[in-house]
Amino acid sequence: MEEKGALVLGLSVDSAPVQRAFAASFGGCPYPLLADFHPKGEVARKYGVYDEERGVSKRAVFIVDKEGVVRWKRLYPRGLPETSEVLAALEEL
Repeated sequence: MEEKGALVLGLSVDSAPVQRAFAASFGGCPYPLLADFHPKGEVARKYGVYDEERGVSKRAVFIVDKEGVVRWKRLYPRGLPETSEVLAALEEL
């Protein structure tokens, strides 16, 4: 993503050790995973993707510009994001 001037980060309400185990189960993760663990879900709440009832964050992708403005957002109830969709959104900015 660097050629697009973008940085990819993962965010989860799980602790860092749980994230490391998750990433290891897939053979590693090519981008940093951030723990939104304490206070649990604080960042997810600010982005409107924290599920209070279940205590987890919803699966979502955000594109945030250099000024911190959210330019694109997509929720994913199931499965994983389509890389091509995210790249197309980046191209449009």
